[in-house]
Amino acid sequence: MTVYARAEGRFAETRIDDEVVLMNIDTGAFHAVRGSALAIWDMIDGEQSSGEVVAALTKQFDVGADRCGAEVDAFLTTMVKAGFVRTV
Repeated sequence: MTVYARAEGRFAETRIDDEVVLMNIDTGAFHAVRGSALAIWDMIDGEQSSGEVVAALTKQFDVGADRCGAEVDAFLTTMVKAGFVRTV
């Protein structure tokens, strides 16, 4: 499984209530992260694999491993393309 880390230095982050707003410093693009996406964001630490993130989320939320894995993969792919996350 792939390990992901936040792309420190490439974005600005502001937490507002139950949402994180991210801004890519290079492009100025914004992304709002909330709900289960915020749970994923909070687990991106450069140490846990995507599989470990999925395992933790299936315990936290009422979701099957296959669906959760697909959603985690989609979120991480989006975050990598947006420049907020990198693979380790």
